[in-house]
Amino acid sequence: ARMLWKKPGFTLIAVLTLSLGIGANTAIFSVVSALLIRPLPFAESERLALLSEKSREGERVSTSYPNYADWRARAQSFEGMAIGWPQTYTLTGGDKAARAPGYAVNWNFFPLLRIHPQLGRMFTEADDRYGAERTVIISHGFWRRRFGSELNVIGQALRMTDETYTVIGVLPPGFEYFEKADV
Repeated sequence: ARMLWKKPGFTLIAVLTLSLGIGANTAIFSVVSALLIRPLPFAESERLALLSEKSREGERVSTSYPNYADWRARAQSFEGMAIGWPQTYTLTGGDKAARAPGYAVNWNFFPLLRIHPQLGRMFTEADDRYGAERTVIISHGFWRRRFGSELNVIGQALRMTDETYTVIGVLPPGFEYFEKADV
């Protein structure tokens, strides 16, 4: 202790080196823990795989629906396949327009994740057909904020990005995909 007190420059460098080492170790462990050690918050998450495409520059890009349809038709090693992509909706019909992050998903997205609605129902194959009535499943938080936790929310119209959707379900509390979504 006396030696450290007599040489403040050395002491400062030693403390900074230790601080950086401990901080870097903590940050790396947090990332490894989140990505590799802690399982995803879905039932049987060890059986899930995320397939995506890459651009010529090597960036991950959205998969086109025709490519997804080809993958699904040819897949032999998967129980099922679903597609979803992030989308931002503009909610209208209230006091003022509001932006809401969400996901556009196909009919078997939630069943593959073993997610069941808190209220209402999940999408069906009929909901996914061209020309079908537009339907939406809303998050638990959005249901509480926008509809005041009304139990009669099922069947209500929701105006999003110049289209009218019918609310068919409410997701369970705490459900999150990769990014926060409201609708």
